[in-house]
Amino acid sequence: MAESVLTLKDVHFSYGDQTVLQGVNLSLRRGEFLGLVGPNGSGKSTLIQLALGSMVSDAGEITLFDQPLRRFRDWSKIGYVSQKVNSFNRGFPATVSEVVASGLYGKLGLFRRMKKNDWNKVDETLERVGLSDLSRRNIGRLSGGQQQRAFIARALVHDPELLILDEPTVGVDTRSVEEFYTLLTHLHREKGLSLLLVTHDIGAVTTYVDRIACLNKKIHFHGDPDEFTRKRRKILSVAYGHEVQVLKHDHEPVPLA
Repeated sequence: MAESVLTLKDVHFSYGDQTVLQGVNLSLRRGEFLGLVGPNGSGKSTLIQLALGSMVSDAGEITLFDQPLRRFRDWSKIGYVSQKVNSFNRGFPATVSEVVASGLYGKLGLFRRMKKNDWNKVDETLERVGLSDLSRRNIGRLSGGQQQRAFIARALVHDPELLILDEPTVGVDTRSVEEFYTLLTHLHREKGLSLLLVTHDIGAVTTYVDRIACLNKKIHFHGDPDEFTRKRRKILSVAYGHEVQVLKHDHEPVPLA
């Protein structure tokens, strides 16, 4: 059995009298690509914030890399891309390289100067995501899809073992979304990176991920894509409270360059 990089056991969370998560059980194994789907307000982003230690659950247990969350300290093992990356200030005066380099501050310390090998790491990471030619461009001058890849590079530059992405394709054009999934597939299959993707794109998760979890306060499904596809009408009607139309992705992977 592969090591668990993230496990939630009977996790509960409420905002006052409003129940957000109720008895959630979820696991992500090393080297696995897990897609988390569910309607707006289903608790997906809350689950991520609990897993990252930004909020504290009311009950239940969360472990990271088989360590209880309260004792976990090695945050360099985790890369995180927020759903807010596409709404940042476009006038922010930083180049793509500088934005990616900021992902090293957790390891280096905020006031330690970047050395040559650190900048080499930034360059290598930009090449991985297909942005080498744009390294000196201001981050605000990039397209939505290019900015998305820049922030993924920022999350990858310190070599995490787990990458968590919270609705990263919101507001991004179709071709950029295709490039995004091509990049994730490469990171997963070629680099062995563990991935947790929160998304509304049900058609994409059935195409790319190893396992799917469907959340709406509770976990309504947690299994492989084939089983999800066979049972999705019932799963989604219960989780979403109505019929859901799923669009299938038939495109071929798109080159990043």
